[in-house]
Amino acid sequence: MSPSGYTLCLLLLVAAVWLWLPCCEGKDYRGFLKRHQDNPKSNYGGNNNYCYNMMRRKGLKCAGSNTFIHASEEQLKSICNSRGQILKGITTSKTLFAITVCQRRRRGLRWRLCRYKGKSKIRRIRVICKKGLPVRYISYL
Repeated sequence: MSPSGYTLCLLLLVAAVWLWLPCCEGKDYRGFLKRHQDNPKSNYGGNNNYCYNMMRRKGLKCAGSNTFIHASEEQLKSICNSRGQILKGITTSKTLFAITVCQRRRRGLRWRLCRYKGKSKIRRIRVICKKGLPVRYISYL
């Protein structure tokens, strides 16, 4: 291959990567929102029924646990910017968030049917941030 052929291949490769990056940049953030955000909190009755329905709706049926955060995108983004404290790569919110913690019940027939026990709380939350956006939920305090 001639030097101009190598140059053309290199330019095509750079162009492909350049076009591919914007579509994937917020993928982790969108995944975080899909799995954890429910704002305003959906009305499914009590917390146990809420968890059962939300876990199914979010494609998490029979997962061991999940926490749903009842906050806007702006509030969640602010954790990674001005409203969070970073320690060892984990950012803790300075403000409190309304959350619902869902745990799969582990005994008897209810376990086989993937029933959940849900608890509403107001707590600070811990996340991992990437490029100023929350990409992974860690825990609540």
